[in-house]
Order: sequence, then C-alpha cells, then structure tokens
Amino acid sequence: MAYRTHSPHSLDALVRDMIVKAGWSPQEAHETAHHLVLANLSGHDSHGVGMLPLYFQALKDGNLSPASRPTTRLDAAPFLIVDAGVSLGQPAARNAVEQAAAMAKTGGVAILNLLDAHHIGRIGHYAEAAAEHGLISLFWVNVAGRPPIVAPHAAKEARFGTNPHAIGIPVPDGDPIILDFATSRMAHGKARVAFNKGEQVQPGYIIDGEGRPTTEPKHVFPFAIPDLPLGALLPFGDHKGAGLSLIAELLSAGLMGAARIDEKPAKSWIINSLFGILIDPARLEPDAELRKSRIESYLAFVRAAKPQDTSNPVLAPGDKERALRVERAASGIPLDNETWSQIKAAAADHGIDADSY
Repeated sequence: MAYRTHSPHSLDALVRDMIVKAGWSPQEAHETAHHLVLANLSGHDSHGVGMLPLYFQALKDGNLSPASRPTTRLDAAPFLIVDAGVSLGQPAARNAVEQAAAMAKTGGVAILNLLDAHHIGRIGHYAEAAAEHGLISLFWVNVAGRPPIVAPHAAKEARFGTNPHAIGIPVPDGDPIILDFATSRMAHGKARVAFNKGEQVQPGYIIDGEGRPTTEPKHVFPFAIPDLPLGALLPFGDHKGAGLSLIAELLSAGLMGAARIDEKPAKSWIINSLFGILIDPARLEPDAELRKSRIESYLAFVRAAKPQDTSNPVLAPGDKERALRVERAASGIPLDNETWSQIKAAAADHGIDADSY
C-alpha cells in the first residue's frame, strides 16, 4: 500500500485554507480543520481529512453551502434544540455542545438535540469537548441523506446507518474516559479507507447485495458496483448493535422530524442529527478528589488484568487514541495515495496546490 506521511501542522493549514477559500469563515475553518486532523492523529482516519473530498463534492453539487447557518428552535433549560439547516457539521455540532455545556454547568444537566447538520465527524470529539468542561456526556447520532448501509440482525439488506454512540466521563485533573463506537461492526469510513488502500476487510463485517459474506469493501459503495445491488455492513453484537442503531435513529432524528435514513434524499449528501445528555458530576458527588480516586482505582484494577498477549495490554476507553496522538504528532499522519489524490483534486478546484503544504 503506497502512502505518504504529512505533518499535522501542514494538514491543518491546508484544510483551513481550503475551507476559507470555499467561502466559510476562519472560525469555521479552524474548528473543522482541528476536528479532522485530530481524528487522524487519534488513528480514526475514517473520520479525518479523507472526508474533505466528500464535503467539497457536496459543495460542488449544491448540497452544502457556506451561507447555511444553524438556528435555535428551543433554548429553555434543560432543553436545547438547534436546527443546523445542513450547515457545515463540525462547527454546528461544537457550538451546540458548547451551548449545552454552559447550560449543564448552570443547571446540572442539559438535553441537546441538534437537527440536520452536515457530517459532524467523530462523535467522541464532542464527548471530549464536554469532558473539558468537567461534564459527563452521552451522545447518539443518526446518518441520513444517503442509502441505508447497515443490515438489521438476520437481514440480507440494509435498513440502518452506522449510527454511532459516544459516552464521556471526566476524571478531575486526569484524562477522561471516552467510549466512541459505530453500531456497525466497522465504520463506513473505515470501509472507505480500506477500499482506497485496495485492502480487504475482516470476515464477518460485510455482506454483498445477495446477503452473502464478503471481505470486499466495494460492496458497500454504489459507485464501485454500479451494476450490482448494494451490500451492507453488519451490526456489531448482532441484535444488540442493531437495537442500539434503531434507538439512535429515533432519539436523534425520528422524534423531532429530522432527516431519517428511510427517507430517500433529493440529493446525495451526509446528514447527521445528534441527541445528547450532559451531566455535571459535581451534582452526583461534590467532592472532586473522591470522584477522581473512585474512578482511577477502578481503572487501575481493569488495566491490571493479565492480557492474553503481553504485547497487547489491557486498555481503558480513550487510552489507544491518546497514545496514537503522541506517536503521530512525532512521526506524522499517513495518508494513502488515493486519498491524497482526492484531497489534491478538491484543493485544485479552489486554486490551492496541496503538495505545497
């Protein structure tokens, strides 16, 4: 697999310049670039800068506009409902989470529903943002605006999006616990990364359009199999992941009438709605030192479990991402040649030479 390594600083500068040149503000560009590059630094290349070509294709098609702005539908503590109006996802979601965090710090809890944003990226990013404010957070997200891509348990065809969940628990003066996962066995973006690299995926992750097991990621991309029925990703944990995916669809979008996966889009795009609960843990246990000692003593117990493989130690949620950030900050972020060529093409459309960064 051919790839090149990029410094995080150069990628951040490239993304910011591309987004500003396309018509968004420097503030929106800063948040989006920070989010995408941090996803790559964390090892989540599926939600990193490789998403940029999709955003710029949506912009070219008229499905995403720098003129779109979120509007607040309800701001009555503890409830916050924001209609993103298919605006750029990362700034819309971060601003909504920041508003909800302020509400939770004042009243102890906030219940957030962000409706119809463009792709908001890695959901764990928002759990980390809440943890920076010392808040517990729980998030559920749906994926609409494109065909279903995840099969219900025991089904031969898709009915769900990848519908991720994230939970964050802050640790006073320490690293937070961040649990972030798609309800499919693999994220659709990770299948895209494998497809771009020309690699197969693990057995048990994908079925083809006839419901047969396959390791070829092309079966979950319509453009790769135009003459064949679309396959599907499988849910993690069989009925458990499928059930969580259904709940995420209803909580984030279904109850409020936002875009759902079963509504055929008029255009091709990626729309996310988010349902979140933010809680001030000081309302549960006011003593921060006690909270810290209780959490850390249990984490120590978990991490001390004897590993099956000594080269693969037992980790807590968030440990792997933090280690990779240190490693990739020093060694650089690897991007396969296909992904880089797509980014270069999107940049060139706006007069930017990506290779100069």
